[in-house]
Amino acid sequence: MQATGQFQSNSQTAQQIATQMGTAADTIQSATSRSITRSSRTTLSINSKVQEANQQALDVTTQLYSAFQQAVHNIHSVAQDFERMDNELQKIFK
Repeated sequence: MQATGQFQSNSQTAQQIATQMGTAADTIQSATSRSITRSSRTTLSINSKVQEANQQALDVTTQLYSAFQQAVHNIHSVAQDFERMDNELQKIFK
């Protein structure tokens, strides 16, 4: 709340941050869409362990992407709710 009885949320800033986060989420998503090339020429046991570690890293990155996307959605939603509430409060206090 600002002085002089004006209510104001910073919806525009929240939307900008959410948009930037969305761009970061797209980068995360593009990393998860790349295929991991598996070597079939080696019989070393370490190769299968590396492949398993790569898959686990990919799974964690995919989970991070999903959580990040949800956070972006929540920021947009809350910013819209605050904007609506600000408008209603301004009407009440005019």
